[in-house]
Amino acid sequence: MLPGERREGDMAIPERISWSIGLLQVGPGDHILEIGCGRGVALAEVSGLLVAGHIVGLDRSDSAAKAAIERNAKAIAAGKAEIVQSTLADYAAPNRTFDKIFAINVNLFWLEAMRELAVLKPLLAAGGRLFLFFEPPSAGQIDTIRRAIEVRLKAAGYVVDEVATGPTPTPPLLGIIARPGT
Repeated sequence: MLPGERREGDMAIPERISWSIGLLQVGPGDHILEIGCGRGVALAEVSGLLVAGHIVGLDRSDSAAKAAIERNAKAIAAGKAEIVQSTLADYAAPNRTFDKIFAINVNLFWLEAMRELAVLKPLLAAGGRLFLFFEPPSAGQIDTIRRAIEVRLKAAGYVVDEVATGPTPTPPLLGIIARPGT
C-alpha cells in the first residue's frame, strides 16, 4: 500500500479519493452527483456516509459503469446509489437537483468544458456546490491547472469559493469548490 492510502475491503483507497471525500463534507441526507465515477471507488465511500441521501455516479464508459454497478450493488439495492452510463453533456436528470456535484481527475474541466459547465448549473440545488479535484503528475502543475479551471469557471458564470491543496509533499492534490454566480 502506498503512503496515504487506506483500505476498502480488499482494495486500497487512493489518497486523492480519501482527501476529496473529506473536502466534500458529505451530510447524511445529501444528494450527490459524481462525474466520471469510473469503477465506483469514491461512490462506494460516499454512499457509506449517506443515511437518507442518494448518490448518482455518471461515467461515459460502459465497462466502467458495469464495474461500478458490481462494486456498489448493495448501495444500489438499498436505494442509496445509482450508476448512469452517459457523457456529462448528454446527461438528463429531469426534476432532479444535487447538493454537491464532484469530479476527481476529470481533465475535461481544465481543458474545455463550457457545454458541460452549462449542463451542471440547473442540476445544482439552491446553495449547491461544484467540487473539482485533481492529482496532477507534479506539484509544479497545480498553479497552471488551477488558473485554467478558474478561467473556465468564471467564463461559465461560476464563482470560486475555495481552492485547496492536498497534503504535501506527495501526492500533489488540488481541489476547487465553486457555485453558480448570481
